[in-house]
Amino acid sequence: MMKMNFNKTDEELKGMSDEELFKYLDAKAEHLKQYTTPLSSYKTKKFASISSAISNTEFDYESVKKIAEENEKEGIEKFIKNKYK
Repeated sequence: MMKMNFNKTDEELKGMSDEELFKYLDAKAEHLKQYTTPLSSYKTKKFASISSAISNTEFDYESVKKIAEENEKEGIEKFIKNKYK
């Protein structure tokens, strides 16, 4: 696969057709995905509580706790995988 330049200027982006732009954005998103990690348990709970406060909805602690545990597990697996590459 060819290496793409993800540092396009505004003029270069404006000069692209819609098809080229969406292809570029999809490739850039795919490239950036390799550097993501799941939120920690603390941050998952923190952002969920802030979100429910802003939207004035009930905070469902049990479902957030389950998501936080899944994120922790996924984060540990990703850390171990990257450590032993």
